[in-house]
Amino acid sequence: MNRKITELECDSLLIGELPDGCRLCAKGSKMVLFVTGLCDSSCYYCPISQNKAGHDVVFADEMPVSDETDILFETKAIQAEGAGISGGDPLCQLERTLEYIQLLKRERGPDFHIHLYTSQTDISEVDLQRLKTAGLDEIRFHPQTSDWSGIQRAIQVGFVVGIEVPSLPGKHDDLIELTRRAEEIGVSFLNINELEASETNFDKLVSLGMKLTSMDGASIKGSASTARKVLDWSKDNLRNLSVHFCSARFKDSVQMRNRLERRLEQTIRELEERDDSDPLLILGIVRAPHGSLLSSSELESIYQILETQFSVPINLLNLDEERKRIEIAPWVLEEIAETLRNTITNIVEIGIAFEYPTWDRLQTMFNPL
Repeated sequence: MNRKITELECDSLLIGELPDGCRLCAKGSKMVLFVTGLCDSSCYYCPISQNKAGHDVVFADEMPVSDETDILFETKAIQAEGAGISGGDPLCQLERTLEYIQLLKRERGPDFHIHLYTSQTDISEVDLQRLKTAGLDEIRFHPQTSDWSGIQRAIQVGFVVGIEVPSLPGKHDDLIELTRRAEEIGVSFLNINELEASETNFDKLVSLGMKLTSMDGASIKGSASTARKVLDWSKDNLRNLSVHFCSARFKDSVQMRNRLERRLEQTIRELEERDDSDPLLILGIVRAPHGSLLSSSELESIYQILETQFSVPINLLNLDEERKRIEIAPWVLEEIAETLRNTITNIVEIGIAFEYPTWDRLQTMFNPL
């Protein structure tokens, strides 16, 4: 038997074949469609943020979804080749989930790969058939009980079926038993994710004696080594099941980076530059000092001054009403910053911002001018 463990990027490991959903995630071409924060389970290690957990909200990657056009916008923005439907638990809003699967297959074509993540391992054959008819390609289960009847039904219905669980430090015996059972019933793959801390699970993890691997990351000490023990056992004891350990570093340094690169290419504007090394946008910003906001009339006044008195072309200038700021080409702002400060009467911050190309434009640095 003695199958091979393949070392992937950033400490990830693989026995067998990488699932199609993971392959596309690694390329950064899978949109994460968060269909609801509602869930029937209560996993103490759940990393979902406070604004999502327990709330019936929808997000396409980082973008709050108000209607279907938001979902389609994000698929175009990252040149998506597929979508991963998550939550919460998508089956807690089955009708919505079916609607979104049908939407994506209709608008993006039959080859648009869709997988779904659920903890409902007792799902009925009727619901599985509805998911199959809608166009779902792959289903991943996170078992919470010993009732795997839904997993067996999903295999019989014809889905590509996987199991996806976190690697809990020291729990390799439990993971090995889960792996053995998955092989026996014909599951295609097992994904083992490195356990990570978040603002919502950190206190619980600490109360159980868990520690961070390092102060500059979120991975939990002992999670990776536990997963490695399971893969070492798997290579000698499994014939068919693919086993994949996905490290926290892989998610940040490969998967997320590639998705940001794809989004940057599609959404960068004439008034922005890109950073030489990281998928960051560089732009000039005029805004109120920290803790205050410019009014709409103040923003409009500054915009008019830039357009008329400084002759800034409108394609290099933008009034961002939502973020209450003026955006301007950084090379332009660097030339006029001192004069502009002396021209406008408002108390403002003027500088160069470095931001991720996500919907929420997370800022990593601001250099005042």
